[in-house]
Amino acid sequence: MGVVDHTIYPKSTGLLLVAGGMAFVAGIFLIMSFASPYWLVSWQATFSEFKNLGLWEFCFENFRFPKYQFDKAFHGCHHAYSEEYLVVREWLMPGWFMFVQAMMCLALIFGLLCQISISIVVMRFMLRWEWIVLTVALVMAAMTAFPIALAVIVFGAKCWDRTWLMYPNWNYPSWGFVLANVACLIYIIVAFVLQKEIVQAKERKRMANNLVYRAEPSSGDYRY
Repeated sequence: MGVVDHTIYPKSTGLLLVAGGMAFVAGIFLIMSFASPYWLVSWQATFSEFKNLGLWEFCFENFRFPKYQFDKAFHGCHHAYSEEYLVVREWLMPGWFMFVQAMMCLALIFGLLCQISISIVVMRFMLRWEWIVLTVALVMAAMTAFPIALAVIVFGAKCWDRTWLMYPNWNYPSWGFVLANVACLIYIIVAFVLQKEIVQAKERKRMANNLVYRAEPSSGDYRY
């Protein structure tokens, strides 16, 4: 087996490895937040009929919706789009809540693309277009942070709305919501780290081009 010549394939820089590691951690937090049923939780001491909810799951204990004309108790945890919540889905998921769901879906897609872009550079693929791929990763990191920020701002502003869940003062944002905030912050930091790495990548490309230009023989160097 031959030895890899690191003058041809230079190692990943520390900044790039930091950005990749942080993007990976942020992606894990984003997935956990996305799937978590603990965005909003009721205080245990209140004995509320509402227990907890996430983006895709609601949990109640013998809850009766006042505006529903039949005597039906909603009990246990069910998916937001399950048949169990069909009659109260419009109340459970108002427009702002569906907006939060959509923003987190977009963030998940952009976060995956960001991780793929960084991985391509870390594994030393497409080095000729390194700064271009890094720019794509930077844009994806920013586009991941932006919808997460919109989601947490809207959810934080509306989760205590009295037209939504009854007794909103009995509830508090839980760890699923917190993880979304942390992921957003990390993606913002990743974007700044990638910006510095792009500047260095452009400088490395400029120096490499200068070396190639100097190594090429001029027309006067040919001997006949």
